[in-house]
Amino acid sequence: MSSSVTTLQAAERLGVHPSRVRALIAAGALLARRAGRQWLIDADSLDRHADLVAAGATGRSFAPRIAWAAAALCDGLDDGLTAADRYRLRSRLVHSADRDVDACALVRRWLSRRANSVDRYRVGERDLAQLLAADGVLATGISAASEYSLGLAAGGSADAYVNDQTRRELVEKFVLIDSARGNLTLRVTDAAPFDNAAAPRLIAGADLADDADARTRAAGCALINDALRAVREG
Repeated sequence: MSSSVTTLQAAERLGVHPSRVRALIAAGALLARRAGRQWLIDADSLDRHADLVAAGATGRSFAPRIAWAAAALCDGLDDGLTAADRYRLRSRLVHSADRDVDACALVRRWLSRRANSVDRYRVGERDLAQLLAADGVLATGISAASEYSLGLAAGGSADAYVNDQTRRELVEKFVLIDSARGNLTLRVTDAAPFDNAAAPRLIAGADLADDADARTRAAGCALINDALRAVREG
């Protein structure tokens, strides 16, 4: 997790009552961890939520399983949904451009619960390729840029989805060091299809669009729009 803020600080940042912050934590809209009797909120998660609210993307976020199913649906992958659920989800994705909200911001809001937690580590750059090739590691964000021909350089960083067991194994094998400014981001989820080379476009795009770098954000939004276009034309 990146640097953290208290519930009161988060409430001041969002201009809401602390009880609203606790509700956002319970809903999975904010990443947080317990420290004694209080919550510590991931500062990056808070910034992302504030940006989405400012963009007007205030709808309910998808459950993790639905977030990954939406991404699979856009890419023509197995989504694990019933026919009725698939129809409803496809309709929602197809009509995302009809709303008076930026589609990229809306998708980021919908997919805000795609990971249970986000952990950052420091690791030697020479180990990154081997780590990304390990079983149970799904490249995303900057590490999926080459898969989708985005023209972005990784710059000695890596980004991937893993389940919690794989995360623990990687920490031990590669001697990963916790670091809020680390060059490795591991996003923990049980909903991802770990047998693919890279995360689906909607997921990888959302991870890129959450980045602080403007060019990276633009590439992420372009990837999201490509995925939405595919489901509209499919």
